[in-house]
Amino acid sequence: MEQTDLHLLLKKYKAGECSAEEVVLLFAWLDRMAADPSEHALPPAAKESVHKALVKHIQPATTGRWRYRHLWMAAATLLPVVVSFFWWQQSTQRIQTPAIAWIKYSTGKEEIKNIQLPDGSTAWLNAASTLEYPQQFAGKERLVKISGQAFFTIQQNKEQPFTVQTGTLRVNVLGTAFLVKNVPGQPAKVAVASGKVQVTHQNKVLATLLPADQLTYTDQKTTISKTDTTTINAWTKGDLLISNATLQQVLWELETFYDVRFHSKINLEQGNLNLSFSNGMSLQDKLDIIATISMTPKIQFKKTARNTYEVE
Repeated sequence: MEQTDLHLLLKKYKAGECSAEEVVLLFAWLDRMAADPSEHALPPAAKESVHKALVKHIQPATTGRWRYRHLWMAAATLLPVVVSFFWWQQSTQRIQTPAIAWIKYSTGKEEIKNIQLPDGSTAWLNAASTLEYPQQFAGKERLVKISGQAFFTIQQNKEQPFTVQTGTLRVNVLGTAFLVKNVPGQPAKVAVASGKVQVTHQNKVLATLLPADQLTYTDQKTTISKTDTTTINAWTKGDLLISNATLQQVLWELETFYDVRFHSKINLEQGNLNLSFSNGMSLQDKLDIIATISMTPKIQFKKTARNTYEVE
């Protein structure tokens, strides 16, 4: 008997709709199953659930001890078969719905990568960053994970919102262009070039951002400010545009891109710098410009190791 035929007979038997011929056919099959102890065990809780269902649907007749005993024997015979069939059905379902593979991209220092996602959306991945996403988007949302910095341009799909997970923050969008940055040791940042996004932390809404809005997040506070939309994705072309930034914020950008570290005894959370670094400029070129234009504080850079600078 095919598994599909067994399924139908068990359903009819449970509903009390089997004909006499079908009952004979079913119990003949049960006898063959009882002779072959190859059924697969389920946890005790699952067996108990099946047993209760059988007791409910196989009631002993009110006349005749033999009939009472016969039906309970039928229930005892049917129990391992239903257990086996339940296992087979669950196994078949697992085989038919395999886990979706995830894809992972990472960039090295001074490397920028453009990635097309399965739905046609695009992601620009900045240096020293990692992007993870499923081979295909299934379910109620399009979820990706980012560590580092990425700029997204999202295809609109109201039935399947796009979600970026970065650390403990989630950015929920329908269709938009926005930046997500989450680098260890630095504040997390979300900036919107177009459209609208919602940023949440542990299911609590932090803010809904519109174009030119920028959210900066640390464990201590959340700050909303305005930014120039032309600066949000300039780095995807190799340029770096910075406006109204402190010296610390500028150095963080250089640290991430060039894999270097800056140390200083002075307060770097000063200044209001506006900088434009074009593609092709070296790190030393950029440091020379910063040292020239910095006034409060006035600084210079001293290289103390291969990837380490002292700010004096």
